[in-house]
Amino acid sequence: MNVREWALPVYTILMQLAIGALFALWILRFVASTKFKSADIDRIARIPVVVIVFTAAVAMIAAHFHLSKPFLSFLAVRNFKTSWLSREIVFTVILFWLLSGLLFLSLYKKNYRKIISTLGWLAIVNGTILIYCMASIYLLPTQVAWNSNSVIVSFYVTALLLGTVALACLMLLDLKFAEIQKNADIELRVQWIRYSLGTLAVLGILLSLTSVVITNVQMALLKQGGLIAQTSLNLLLELYLPLLVIRQVLPVGASLFMGITVHRMYRQNIAAQKMLIPVYLSCLLILIGEIVGRFLFYAAHIRVGL
Repeated sequence: MNVREWALPVYTILMQLAIGALFALWILRFVASTKFKSADIDRIARIPVVVIVFTAAVAMIAAHFHLSKPFLSFLAVRNFKTSWLSREIVFTVILFWLLSGLLFLSLYKKNYRKIISTLGWLAIVNGTILIYCMASIYLLPTQVAWNSNSVIVSFYVTALLLGTVALACLMLLDLKFAEIQKNADIELRVQWIRYSLGTLAVLGILLSLTSVVITNVQMALLKQGGLIAQTSLNLLLELYLPLLVIRQVLPVGASLFMGITVHRMYRQNIAAQKMLIPVYLSCLLILIGEIVGRFLFYAAHIRVGL
């Protein structure tokens, strides 16, 4: 894959990560409101919001490297009624403006909590639609390996998995940053992490296992298909077998490692600060596994006809 081809995996993975992380953050933000003060939650969530918006912005920039004439990308929206690509572009732009508004309010209008909450949920709804458009682009009769609703499910699972583990990593990195700055709310951030980390770890395990199931379902569908589908399956089981094993094993192993480490934190009352390296490592390995999976997604397809 050349630079233009890698632009698509970078865009899809980073955008899914950003949407998934915002969803996980907003769920935690809502649930934690019964235990923590709203102002405290918003203050703790501020840096993760900044990183999420930055990630989405990088994803948008990366997408333009796939185009031969990036400055004319706006012309693609003219086919919104008939083209999933046009819809993807439109909802990506809408998401960017929603996230920009969310970032501005979070940094400079902290008292507008209801508006911040509403903007966050609107961005999540828009992001959910965006992922659907993103996946629907690949549902083509001429692309046998892609032409299945399992692709849509896999994109959503990837978004939730990457978003969940990335949020756990962001929370711990934010804690480390707060300690360096000697903020007065260190203990509050520790409580927030201990309150949230167990749920995020369990979700990471469940979602990584779900991802493995989806991959096997996709291979079963290829096995039942015709000659072209069998050729795609053979590519996965022969030429790309080592990468397929990495794709299957790495996210599950990393999420289990994260779950065991978090369990030890609760059971042995280990300081939350000591969780940064294992959680960061788990997040990195899961991200690598998803990158390998996205490479296989593009590498195993074979076009039928024109």
